[in-house]
Amino acid sequence: MNHKPLVFVDLDDTLFQTNRKSAPTDLHKIATTDKSGQPLSYMKPKQQVFVNWLFESTEVIPVTARSVEGLQRVQLPFQSGAVCSHGGTIIDAQQNIDMAWWNIQKQAATNLTDLFSELPNILQTIAKDLGAVRTWMLEENGLKIYSVAKQKQPENGLFLDQLVQHLPKEVLEHCYVHINGNNLAVIPNAISKQKAVEFFIEKYDPQGERTILGWGDSLSDAGFLGCCDWFGMPKNSQLDQFLTDNLSQDYQQKGFLGHV
Repeated sequence: MNHKPLVFVDLDDTLFQTNRKSAPTDLHKIATTDKSGQPLSYMKPKQQVFVNWLFESTEVIPVTARSVEGLQRVQLPFQSGAVCSHGGTIIDAQQNIDMAWWNIQKQAATNLTDLFSELPNILQTIAKDLGAVRTWMLEENGLKIYSVAKQKQPENGLFLDQLVQHLPKEVLEHCYVHINGNNLAVIPNAISKQKAVEFFIEKYDPQGERTILGWGDSLSDAGFLGCCDWFGMPKNSQLDQFLTDNLSQDYQQKGFLGHV
């Protein structure tokens, strides 16, 4: 039995962040590069300490919106597999695609072929009265996984939440939406970080013997964190702010903390 805890951890804004969000200093460490090989994301000193502890003490499984190609540009020594593309792809320790999960996703995507083909154009059409976006369908291993709309000029004010209000009923019936800054993803209901982590745990720890930990920063991470025995979040993250706000609202409504 492997006695090290199994850790499922989000990457961007949990272990590191882009230089746009946090200007690097001499104490920062490069964590990722862009497609041209230039530094893109950095770890703060405290994040470096946390990451070193994770790799020394646990078995680390990244759970990320990044594609497999995007994960390969992360300069961290992952050796135990990964969940990529919002849960659309699982790879093992040898970087091989988990074909059992691939077949599940292929079957689920069969009925959405026409919708997937139209999604980038649908997003462009809706956005034309709001602002400029770039849209594409993320494809991996021969499967269309999810559609993306990226706002071209976020400094002029974000409008992607308005775009969601105009999505066709058919899209909302079969997909859910995730927004992170100037990026919007329309993801089929069959794909999620939570479903992929559930599959991973069932396959690699079927007896439930491992201690499972989790970390994530965004609301979209809450599902997979709920699969873990213990979980945490970065200070001032989206999840942290959501928890703080809702605790405050709950106290104001009831007048006390806790449950009767």
